[in-house]
Amino acid sequence: MFSKINIKTSLVLICLLFCLPNIYAQVTLSTDFTDSANKKEPLHNIWSIANRISPKNGSNIRPGLKMNIVRMIGGIKKTVDGKNVKDLEFDTCLYDSINNVYVYKFERLTDRIDKILNSQTEIHQIVLDQPSWAFQHGYTFIPAGTRDNINFREDEQISIYGNSLPPANKQAYHDYIKALMTHLVATYGEEKVLSWRFRVGSEIETPEHWYGTKQDFIEHFGNTEKAVRAALPNAIVGLHTRAPDFLYKNGTVLNYKGEPFASFAKDLIEYCADNNVRYDFWGVSDYVVLGSGTLRNMSIKYDHLFADLVNHPKWNTNAIIDLMEYATVTTMNGADGKGFINAETTHAEIVELYFSNIYYKNKDKGLDLVYRWGNKTGTVDPPGITVLNTMNGKDHYTTTISGTPQTSTNDIDAIFAKKANATEYDVLLYNYNNSSLTYRDSENVNVSFTSELSEGTTLYYRNIAYSKDNNKLQNFLKENAGFVKSGFNDRGSPDRILTEAGLAAYLAYENPNPHKYSNWKSIVTTARTDGKSGSLISLQTEISSFAFEKFEFRTEDYFQTTIAPATVVWTTTEDFSPWTAVSSGMTVNTDDNKLTLNYSSGFALPMAAITGLNINSNLYGTLKLVVKNSTTASSLQMAANVPGTQFASGRKKITIPNDNQWHTINVDLTNWSHWTGTINEFKVYEKVNSGSMVFDRIEFIPKGDVEVFNVTISKEGNGLLNYKSGTSFSGQKFELNAISDQGWKFQGWTGDIQSTENPLTITVTSNLNIKATFIQENLSIDNNNLKNSFVVFPNPSASGVFTIKNHNSENWEVYSVTGVKLLSGKGNTVDISNLSQGLYIIKIKDSFKKILYP
Repeated sequence: MFSKINIKTSLVLICLLFCLPNIYAQVTLSTDFTDSANKKEPLHNIWSIANRISPKNGSNIRPGLKMNIVRMIGGIKKTVDGKNVKDLEFDTCLYDSINNVYVYKFERLTDRIDKILNSQTEIHQIVLDQPSWAFQHGYTFIPAGTRDNINFREDEQISIYGNSLPPANKQAYHDYIKALMTHLVATYGEEKVLSWRFRVGSEIETPEHWYGTKQDFIEHFGNTEKAVRAALPNAIVGLHTRAPDFLYKNGTVLNYKGEPFASFAKDLIEYCADNNVRYDFWGVSDYVVLGSGTLRNMSIKYDHLFADLVNHPKWNTNAIIDLMEYATVTTMNGADGKGFINAETTHAEIVELYFSNIYYKNKDKGLDLVYRWGNKTGTVDPPGITVLNTMNGKDHYTTTISGTPQTSTNDIDAIFAKKANATEYDVLLYNYNNSSLTYRDSENVNVSFTSELSEGTTLYYRNIAYSKDNNKLQNFLKENAGFVKSGFNDRGSPDRILTEAGLAAYLAYENPNPHKYSNWKSIVTTARTDGKSGSLISLQTEISSFAFEKFEFRTEDYFQTTIAPATVVWTTTEDFSPWTAVSSGMTVNTDDNKLTLNYSSGFALPMAAITGLNINSNLYGTLKLVVKNSTTASSLQMAANVPGTQFASGRKKITIPNDNQWHTINVDLTNWSHWTGTINEFKVYEKVNSGSMVFDRIEFIPKGDVEVFNVTISKEGNGLLNYKSGTSFSGQKFELNAISDQGWKFQGWTGDIQSTENPLTITVTSNLNIKATFIQENLSIDNNNLKNSFVVFPNPSASGVFTIKNHNSENWEVYSVTGVKLLSGKGNTVDISNLSQGLYIIKIKDSFKKILYP
């Protein structure tokens, strides 16, 4: 009998020990925005660089990105009759064997650079990798498969990339690089060339990129770095290696001196430090291969890629570290033999967010940018990065992680950010698993932060979530799995994994569940638990496997704009940023609170434009410009509502002295044929191919006879309005929006306008008085309506935290016993610990349950 009791007791204890942690499993992600020790550097777009190899015809990357251009100085190969041969057409240096001299052909490089610049793409980096074929002059090659520890083999003369040998004549190469840099400065100006980076080599421990030894490359880098700086002392110079622990094919492949191809990093760092050779940046590569447990393990990426660099005692602490080749792939070689296949499922989304967080956490160590393959014209950033980039410029704060996930191998983290003026708080959380690609049960997560706002402040928040249920490919394959080609993984890019018919069907397919922002809701800050000034925000959510969710919290000031006469003016970098070049022959720069139009050859009438204006032409009669002109023309032409590069009669021509001095120009618009109706697009252009036009201010001035009316906006009850009272021009339109506080609902507009529409569009033609009415949202139930379709435990709960059973990912609401709505959320965890102790009601759809917080 005694032993049976012990057995039962043991079973109960085992159940408690192993079952309860899963029942109550919850992760808390938090930060303290009031603690300066948590504050890190502002967030920036780390995904802003696109890789391109030897572009001949300008840029084919999407607007807004900069370009890293590889194999630009020659030394590339082409295939003729199935054989690799030297392609001398690209070489910027030829060898004249008759006169025994090197002949420079720098125009071959500048022609390609000009096409890139004329296609409205900024150059980030020029790679000095494959040397021109001329620098193989002087080598003797021995038969493939042999080794004499002196000479390269015949099969190393042309690699799959081109010339992967060190220059035979080091002094000649030094002179060539110095002359090349001198030519670039003479062609583009020192300021422009100083804005470019110059990288020596590409993944140089890989045989096909560099057949030389470690010592060969160390000497080559030192020689090249000194040559670059001999012409341009402040040039930005760096290199590109593999990871510090790299060993090619486990050391089984040997170079021409019988050494394995392994990392150069340690010896390179020491050589540079000991010989006054400066690297301003260091690049590494990484391909996250979903099919490999090691290569998809994000938890080891920092140690694998960066730690041995920055922890080296002779590391240049001023150097920047970039990931210069990157992709998340299903495999490095698809069944079609066409190389790696990009991953398209949510696994890839979360990998990129994880990598972003690694970079942000270690920004102080120099981690800066990731160069992702792809990014062609017509593409967009993946959803995760698109959402992340809305946080750029905000201060990053350290995340504290506590609690236990339900699936122990889930890696749940967040990026917290805050705008300096304290009106915007963002948190982006994600759920990754380093051990398995399997989608598991969702995780309960508590998100909380401490701010300097006083207790009782109402914040408004919305969220946007993305999971496999929002992924277009994954939704498509639910009903169309038969379109995946034999031998291909269904996580890959549709253009590679789908049959021809499948791809056509996919392109025509409309995603039934795209991710989108929720409506704004309200939440009230509570007292801090440590007694300090400020307040606390805490809410619960549920996050799926390989998914992300972003919350945006805003104060009332963020939403409210004073109704005012419309002004159309551009004076800051932010104002000017929508202006773009719409033709070749011009680049647009908006730095330093100026709009600068830089002209070059390539188009008869280079154009810049701004779209999406919605200007009522009846309100404005004058265009004011503060401008200086250094072009060859003393005029500028304008057009309105003429799309793209089209021309139209009636364009307006104004005089702007081309003396490179500031002038204020007032342009009369009242008799201009283009100035009618609603102006959606405005364009400027002129027939010039050099110089620049710089605008300090562009402003449309209202007509003097436009009527002005008073608009009074008020509210009754608890809620938020997006406009405050003010004055308006006659004919102006405003969209009024009312957002209810928690426990309240919008009833309608009264006063001079009676409506229940929300939002409500008004056109001001007289003085207006408008009131928004909010009423309290009550719950009307009796005990007979309390259903038992779900279970809540523990109940009572001394902690104020309850777990819901029998419901999957349902939205819930918490009400007071008097029927006032107090909280809402989603998931299996309900936390009312911030409320006063007492009796409450949980509502899920039409089911209710009383809960006690004693």
